[in-house]
Amino acid sequence: MSGEDNYTDYDTIIAEIESREKATKQYQHVIRMIYLITYSVVLILGVTLNFIVIIISCLKNKKSPSVSSWITALALTHLVSSAFIVYQLLYAYNNFDWNYGNASCKLSSYITYGSMFSTAAMLSLWSISSACLKIDCLNLCKNCNIILISLSLAIAAILACPSLYSREVRSSQCIDDYDTDELKTTQEGIARLKAVVIMRFLIGLLAPALVMFLSCLTSAHRNCKDCKEQAQIICAIKIAFFVFWGPQIFLTMLQATVTNSLDPIMLKYGLPVATALATAHSLISPVIYLLFGFSFKMKWMEHDSDQCETVLDRGRPLLPCTNSPK
Repeated sequence: MSGEDNYTDYDTIIAEIESREKATKQYQHVIRMIYLITYSVVLILGVTLNFIVIIISCLKNKKSPSVSSWITALALTHLVSSAFIVYQLLYAYNNFDWNYGNASCKLSSYITYGSMFSTAAMLSLWSISSACLKIDCLNLCKNCNIILISLSLAIAAILACPSLYSREVRSSQCIDDYDTDELKTTQEGIARLKAVVIMRFLIGLLAPALVMFLSCLTSAHRNCKDCKEQAQIICAIKIAFFVFWGPQIFLTMLQATVTNSLDPIMLKYGLPVATALATAHSLISPVIYLLFGFSFKMKWMEHDSDQCETVLDRGRPLLPCTNSPK
């Protein structure tokens, strides 16, 4: 009798193991499909649309050097980020088996977070420069925007460095590992992880949000119709950054700091979806440029709002602006 009971218990254990394995495979399949679809769309459309934006911005540089410089810099950043998605696409396609070396593992993560920090820095410094048009040194400096863009890239290059330190290939998987001990998780490694994710939240999201908000409050009210249209598109770019990157950075920080207080389902499904959403940010910006402006030629960029502000500040009458034909 006891033998039958043992046999029944054994069958139950086997059934439970098979059930868990089946659930794990289904979960991995769902996450894999999410990544494959997202990465494929971003790779194809992100590279294509950002390249188109760069060409159009360069052509319009003479008419509106200020706006086109910032748009070109953002599009170039997103183009590089979209191109490097190819590694993540192949990673997901091969069932998350990384066969492309340790250097490409580090560089892929570095480019991703470098794109985030450079976008945050560019949007912040662009907001500051737009709000400080009355300062003479900004008006006299012909290469002021180029200097600010270069500063943004330098800031991003420094802030994304933790990816070069922590990202590595372990058991054929490209993962973050802040521990010096390869065999176990240490308190020092956990502390480094927390420091990095909190830094990304504070400098990558919170500080830019505060800067853009304050710059919006201090910027001059614009009556020009073309200025308003251009301002709405630029505002949409800023909002899109926080919408697409916010969930991933916030959930990553929560995972590292208060894991025990979170719903496991939120991390199991929420974090992969948030990661896919953050990846799609390099695609959404050119979509905003091309579609929200209701012109594939991006005619909204031809208007120089900085020139309007300069004329008003000097006390000269400003002729009413009219929308360019779409």
